[in-house]
Amino acid sequence: MSDTVMIADWFWVPRVPAAVRSQVYGDRTPDPRVELVALTVKYLVEAHATRSMTRERVLAAMSGRITADNAWDLVSMLVHLGLAEAFFDLASTDVDPDGSFRGFLLGLDPGLLDAMRHYAAWNGINPKLFFDGFVVGVAESFATVVVDLGKLVLLIGRLQQEQMATLIVLSVDPRAGLQRIAEQALVVREAFRGIVAALDPTTIDDRVLALWRGWEQEFGRHLANLDPFAAGRMLGRIAGDLFQLLTGLVQLARLLGGVAVRAAVRYAPLLLTAVRGAVAEARLLAALLLAIGEATITALPRVGMATLRTLFPPEVLGPLIRRGRVLLVGDELAITMVTPAAHAEAFAGAGSPFSFMVSQNGKPLLMASVSETVSSAGRKATRRELNAAIDEILTRLDDVFREVKPPKANVSRAAVRAAVLQQLEQRLSTVLNRLLQKVAWEEFRALRKAAKVEAWRLGQQVHRRMAGEITKMLGEAPGLQAHTEKAISTVVDAVRKADPELAATLKGADAVLKQTIAQMLLSHPDRELLLELVGFTGDATKAGAEKALARHLADRFGWKAGTTVGELRSDLLLVDTEATRMTNVDWTSSTKLERFEKTWAKVADDLGEAFDGDWAGLTEAYRKLSKEVPPEVTAGLEELTAHAVRETVVRQAALSQVFPGFFVTSHEMAYQGLHALFKIPL
Repeated sequence: MSDTVMIADWFWVPRVPAAVRSQVYGDRTPDPRVELVALTVKYLVEAHATRSMTRERVLAAMSGRITADNAWDLVSMLVHLGLAEAFFDLASTDVDPDGSFRGFLLGLDPGLLDAMRHYAAWNGINPKLFFDGFVVGVAESFATVVVDLGKLVLLIGRLQQEQMATLIVLSVDPRAGLQRIAEQALVVREAFRGIVAALDPTTIDDRVLALWRGWEQEFGRHLANLDPFAAGRMLGRIAGDLFQLLTGLVQLARLLGGVAVRAAVRYAPLLLTAVRGAVAEARLLAALLLAIGEATITALPRVGMATLRTLFPPEVLGPLIRRGRVLLVGDELAITMVTPAAHAEAFAGAGSPFSFMVSQNGKPLLMASVSETVSSAGRKATRRELNAAIDEILTRLDDVFREVKPPKANVSRAAVRAAVLQQLEQRLSTVLNRLLQKVAWEEFRALRKAAKVEAWRLGQQVHRRMAGEITKMLGEAPGLQAHTEKAISTVVDAVRKADPELAATLKGADAVLKQTIAQMLLSHPDRELLLELVGFTGDATKAGAEKALARHLADRFGWKAGTTVGELRSDLLLVDTEATRMTNVDWTSSTKLERFEKTWAKVADDLGEAFDGDWAGLTEAYRKLSKEVPPEVTAGLEELTAHAVRETVVRQAALSQVFPGFFVTSHEMAYQGLHALFKIPL
């Protein structure tokens, strides 16, 4: 018998070795048709023909030669030749899109499906389609970064050795430089199984839990069906979730002061939680805040939300704002949502604006905060009200974070800048405030002696005396803009010019600037509280409310009905575009100081040189002279204080609408103690 076989017209190749034929057939007579097909496969594979060409040629070779009677002999011969994996790979969906190769084999014997699954489950996987699906799966997961399968496997190996030995038990050594997808998938599966087993299932969303519990079966089904894209997508989803859990647990352990990873596991559900469109569960987040500590959180310097645009890429800000993720982590950074409800629960009702806490290597660095608060018209807001407001806040922030560009700043620099501005804020609340009280009192007494006590004269003198202090203060924070008695519209133009990249953040400013004060108050998210503060008792929902409010504002504050937000002025407006912070300062308490001249005059007559202008010490000053504070003085100061609060609050409300994404604070700088009312900004 010839030692060669013609597998195509006038094309001969060596026969299958006799030893292989003997192993396949034993005492039976070898089937030349089987040998021809096997040699066709061998030649094309060894010649590195394309898989599509190989499929076409092998399918043609099998037609009329391979039947139900000799199909398994072909499989056996291919196994002994080491070609079974390459042969069944030709049945995968990317090589056999119309299913003709697969259909031919299954038409011979449906049992051949088991052979396909056995031999082609991994080696038949098209790597490109598999990893295309993997990328899609990662995008659907809780991960916020692009997860590389190989690097994830190495990360698992490192964490297993360093921090997670009690959580992860592996049967394959990731350090061995895994090359096969099958082994990489095994590492992911075993690591994921260990982490999930450590979690409390009652704290995981039912849909997520169902996916986690059924993913291995679905993954195996995709492999069995030779669908590499679907298999890759499933593994990518799990790999993304695993990456988020692994890196998140490491960051949580650091954030909690270096505790063991297992101790941080209780907070892991926060890594998978999104509050957008749903009621936020505050208890677990409150527990995390409590573990971090109120002193640590309170001491953090604050920046505006828009600063996050310069610190994080779109793939982080998208899940953070548009999906409302509670806790996001990266290699070094972590961003934790701090909701008013969670903060109040953690620290016995202490208030805080909606914020994101940014940490680096477990160290909290800064808070990015909104200026708005959830109002409840003088009563303590319920948790339901606080949670319901989160979705509204995130919706407003959507506009701030549109058209986000790659980050250009780093967190450390932002934290330093925020700390400088916080020190400046503290000076506003202490040194300058005390000085202003003394200056105002001295100037008032001087004007009174000259019989010239008028609001504009006192304001003029105070501004002149304080100018030097403002100059010194600004020298400590280069880049800080100071706008003295400028209209808000003018300030907007200056901010746009100073930082063109804030154009997207200020996109809606022009519309707000054109609103009347009444329109702004009625459309403000904190309308209920604002109307209460300005003393408006009408029904804001009824027709004619705008006109009624405009009349009230005209009577109470002297604002004309047509006065717009853009026309409002502040005695001093400090703006930092880098930290997106804004501080509104009122040197004087009222534009109608003459209404309170009698109160001041009474104090001057009663105390004379014994009083230095420290209104917080007024009671003590009267006591030293064995006197009681007269009722008319107490009433006058209460009215003066209320008037100052309302004016300052209205300006801050307007600024927070014009400058969304900025952290806006307001300070009334005439009366000791008022600054404390504005430590928690609107």
